[in-house]
Amino acid sequence: MERSGNFYKAIRLGYILISILIGCMAYNSLYEWQEIEALELGNKKIDELRKEINNINIQMIKFSLLGETILEWNDKDIEHYHARRMAMDSMLCRFKATYPAERIDSVRSLLEDKERQMFQIVRLMDEQQSINKKIANQIPVIVQKSVQEQSKKPKRKGFLGIFGKKKEVTPAVSTIL
Repeated sequence: MERSGNFYKAIRLGYILISILIGCMAYNSLYEWQEIEALELGNKKIDELRKEINNINIQMIKFSLLGETILEWNDKDIEHYHARRMAMDSMLCRFKATYPAERIDSVRSLLEDKERQMFQIVRLMDEQQSINKKIANQIPVIVQKSVQEQSKKPKRKGFLGIFGKKKEVTPAVSTIL
């Protein structure tokens, strides 16, 4: 009987070892599953960050191309540009946690300075147009007088106008400025 008692102990020990082995395998697979989930979550965050960076690059390109037509802008375009710059500014602020704040702030200040200079360019263009209109309003009188007066050709004396001195014609008063 002693043999059968040892036999049952060996079987019990085998079952215990199998149970421990199955438990270790289950723990190991659960641990690896959690690790894979953490890696996938990290990959998703990296992918989202990459998409956000790509989006901000596209927005930056569109934003920079927006200034190409500055010579044709009016007040509505300036407001639109300001709204786009503020949106770009808020996009850049979201990256302060990821990138050094000094770099983000330098880009933001460059964009703000660009907006200020573009605003000044538009104002200067408006001033130039108003000055051009004033000049155009003052010149028509002078232009009309100069068109009405025909320039007189110098007359020559002599045979067939070939041999002789030229007579100088005095210019009209309206053409002398």
